[in-house]
Amino acid sequence: MMKKLIGLTIAIVILSSAQAQNCPGIMVQSPFYEIPEGDTLVFVAATKGADPRLALTYNWAISAGTIISGQGTAKIMVNTGGLAGMFVTATVELGGLPAKCASTASSSIEVLPAAQLVVSGTFTNGQELKNAVQKFIAATAFKDTANAGTAFIYLYKNAATTESAFKIFQDAIIGAFEYNKVLPHQYLIVDGGKKRLTSYEFYLLLPGGKEPKPSN
Repeated sequence: MMKKLIGLTIAIVILSSAQAQNCPGIMVQSPFYEIPEGDTLVFVAATKGADPRLALTYNWAISAGTIISGQGTAKIMVNTGGLAGMFVTATVELGGLPAKCASTASSSIEVLPAAQLVVSGTFTNGQELKNAVQKFIAATAFKDTANAGTAFIYLYKNAATTESAFKIFQDAIIGAFEYNKVLPHQYLIVDGGKKRLTSYEFYLLLPGGKEPKPSN
């Protein structure tokens, strides 16, 4: 069974106490859960107790990746391509605050490896699913003991697919993996919901990777 990943957001929040200068609290908000490589990462600067008359400016710096848009505003979008397994820290410096007020805050989040779609297609019988398993194994060297990834499989029903038929389809995949001496903990079969045609998607999920979402 694939280890379920629980999201972890590491945030460094600087909150200055209200003083005679009326210093606001400053924080950087980031997603509550890790995101997979390739998804756009969003950081938002927020203030608490800021004088609405202040003309604030925003200057961002990030530890990795590229700011796609938003530099100079309260929200930036960051490209996570090539950042799998890394933590991205965004730091904002606010201008326009009273001289003695704290003016920076940061937040960090981990970028997980994205699931790799290896094999997909439609099917009408169990043999076609067995063939898909063989293609997946051949494409990923999945039987190699050095391959520590997990096969994550979405099976999609159509309007006529019964529960008993769905179980037969699952058993066909399980039987193909067993034939190739792939152990149960190395793969996971998930009901992806309904589509116009019965179909499958085989993903390779690397260690620490985030499970893919069903396709539309």
